[in-house]
Amino acid sequence: MDGSISFLSRGPRLNKVVFRNHFSKTEALRLCTTTEGYVDLVTELTPKDVQQVESSPYAKLVTSEGNEVVTGIFNRFQSDVDLDDYNLRMAINMAIRRDDISQNVYGGYATPALTPPWAYAFQEELEPIMYSRQQSRQLFESSSYPKSRPLKIVAFKKQENLLLAVAAQIEETLSIWVETIVIPVQEETKWKRVVAEKKLTPGWDILIASATTQFYEGTPAFFHRELFGFDGALRTGPKLPEFDDREMVNQIRRKELLAAAKDVDRFVYQNALSLFLCVPHKLYAVNRHVEFKPYRTTFELAETEVREMHWSRRR
Repeated sequence: MDGSISFLSRGPRLNKVVFRNHFSKTEALRLCTTTEGYVDLVTELTPKDVQQVESSPYAKLVTSEGNEVVTGIFNRFQSDVDLDDYNLRMAINMAIRRDDISQNVYGGYATPALTPPWAYAFQEELEPIMYSRQQSRQLFESSSYPKSRPLKIVAFKKQENLLLAVAAQIEETLSIWVETIVIPVQEETKWKRVVAEKKLTPGWDILIASATTQFYEGTPAFFHRELFGFDGALRTGPKLPEFDDREMVNQIRRKELLAAAKDVDRFVYQNALSLFLCVPHKLYAVNRHVEFKPYRTTFELAETEVREMHWSRRR
C-alpha cells in the first residue's frame, strides 16, 4: 500500500495497492510482523497466528464476523445406522459444548450460531443447542443407534483440531467410541466430488465441513440449500421433499424473501438436520499505521487508508 488520499465518500483512499501473491502465508506473516515496507496486510489467519501478531511492534490484529458456517453433515445414506432418526441427531447435538469449542479451538474467535449473526434473516431466538449430558444420553438410548458400533467422523485437514474436539466431547458425553479420520489435502478434491456427485456412499457418519456466502439477504436459506437441497453440493443423504418444498423459489420481494429464509432456518433448526457448530471470525494481520475496514462477505480496500506515520508517507 502506498500513500493516502482521504475522501469523505467511499474510496479510493490509496494511491496504489500491490498484491504480492508469491509469498507463502507464513512468509507474508513474518514480513508483516517483523518489518515495514514489504507486507502491510495478511488475510486468512488462524487462531494460532494471533499471538505472533499481537506481540509484534509493527502489526495489529483486525477481526470481523465471518461468512463461513462450519457444521457437521450427517450421512443419511448410511445403511447400518439411521441418521434420519431425530433422536440420534439431537443427542449428538446436545453432546457438544459450543462455547468450549469457540474458546479452545478458535481462541474465542468464533460465534456459536446456526448461520452468520449479521445476515438480515438471522433469528436470535434460534439459540445454539445447549449442552446437556442427561438429555443427550436419554435421547441416544432411545435412538436406533447400534451400541457396539463406533461413530465415524471425518474432516478436511483445515478442520483437524475441531474434529478432535468434537469427537472428544461426544465420547465423553455418550460413552461411545468415536473414530476420527482426517482427509489428506491431496484427497480433498476427490472427496468433495464424491459428496457432490452422490454416486457413491461415503463410509463416514459425519463430515465436518463448511460453506461460505457473499450476500446478506436470504443467507440462511443459501447455507441450508448447500447442505440439504436437491442440488446442494454438500447434501449427503436422500432428497428431503419437505425441505425443497419450502417457499424460497422465485421470491422477488425483500420482505417475502427474508420471511422464506427464516422459515427454512427454523425448519432445519427444529429438526436438528446437521451438527450445528459455529461461524468462525475472519482474522487479519495489518500494519499498525494502516486503517483497514474489513467487509464480512468480500475482501475490499475501498475504505482503507494509511496514516502519516506509514512507511510510504514518511519517505
